[in-house]
Amino acid sequence: MNSNREKTAAEARSTGTTLGPEFHSGQGPWLHTADGTAWFDATSGSGAATLGHQHPSVVAAATAQLGRLVHTGCKLGSDARASLVRRLGELSPYRSPAVLPTVTGAEAVESALKVARAATGHRTVVGFTHGYHGKTTGALGLTWRAEFRQYSALPPDAVVTASLPELRGPEAASLEDTAAFRSGLEAALDRADRLGGTAAVVLEPVQVTEGVLIVPPALLDEIARAAHARGALLVLDEIYTALGRAGRMFTAELMSETPDLTLVGKTLGNGFPIAAVVGEREVVDALPAGVQTSTFSGSPVSCAAAAAVLETVVAQDLPARARTLGARLADDLARLAKTFPWLSWVRTSGALAAFDCAPDGQPDPSLARAVREAALRGRLLLFGGGPEDVTIKIVPPALLNQSDYDVLITSLTTAIGEADRDLPATARAARTGAETRR
Repeated sequence: MNSNREKTAAEARSTGTTLGPEFHSGQGPWLHTADGTAWFDATSGSGAATLGHQHPSVVAAATAQLGRLVHTGCKLGSDARASLVRRLGELSPYRSPAVLPTVTGAEAVESALKVARAATGHRTVVGFTHGYHGKTTGALGLTWRAEFRQYSALPPDAVVTASLPELRGPEAASLEDTAAFRSGLEAALDRADRLGGTAAVVLEPVQVTEGVLIVPPALLDEIARAAHARGALLVLDEIYTALGRAGRMFTAELMSETPDLTLVGKTLGNGFPIAAVVGEREVVDALPAGVQTSTFSGSPVSCAAAAAVLETVVAQDLPARARTLGARLADDLARLAKTFPWLSWVRTSGALAAFDCAPDGQPDPSLARAVREAALRGRLLLFGGGPEDVTIKIVPPALLNQSDYDVLITSLTTAIGEADRDLPATARAARTGAETRR
């Protein structure tokens, strides 16, 4: 049907509201509007631009690939894809690794669950409170061919949620909490076994989306042993944390138990859409040929970009750079907390940092919102979050130079100060009293 009426198109509201203006270009930690106005991106493009926007080596590799071969589809190979698979496998913590390329992190999660069901013969999955693993589900329920759905379709109540110990604040990981955690995990695994056997226990070593909640490596090992005792795989979702972002190439370096499957993404493409499942070949290849494919998985352009990312990660020793950045952020946030006592529970993991807005230990979402809004007025892009929506997350590119880091801290300090001036008089009086008692 033709129409001469003028149409106004809008993006679907389900994708959420965007932060800041429309951006035109970027470089390092900076994003620019069409008129050249600069904004500091302390979100790193949802954590993906770990090397910074428009990293020259990554852009050059993708540009060169664009001139040679853009697309093959999932059933035809490319030298770019083969090269990336080899290099990612070499860097992984596995002896005989296999790499399953995907386009998105959510696709990597779904692929890992298929692998787990195929490798174990079980159906049920155990996850954890405050976990985040993507927003896709159910597509295979509409797919006709039964063999494609064999490892995907979930029976009712086939995901069981366990609770982690408290991971922030003065009560973090107390002995009592840990004992309760063990009991709760065993109960969740018992339920999963009754529902069809536990195929996988899935968790993030740092729950970034819900506030940079750091799971201690000893606890990860305990979860791995509990999973293996039930014949389940431990799937470590490192889409946000792997390849240096959290200060290690892989969290497995800190563990005595090696995760059966590790999921990578975000940093892997530094802005290009690519993710992957990595594990021992005998585990990954339990999933039959042809069961997990998608048209753009292993895209030559994304693979070329990712290979350049990996070389930069190694050449720049990105994990060490991230640890150094995290230590500086921890020191500066601790200094700010002495001036603004409502800035609570600072935590860092490599180039990931967060704090909560909690005057007198009471979570205050309006104060967190005031910090974010003040930052936005100062052209500093920050994400919030957390279970009570009181967390401020600081996720800058890991390769910050001194001058850019100074801009970040100065802008953040200004935003916190502006939010503090808007505190209600009662909170201000309580703060002054606390400072006097000290």
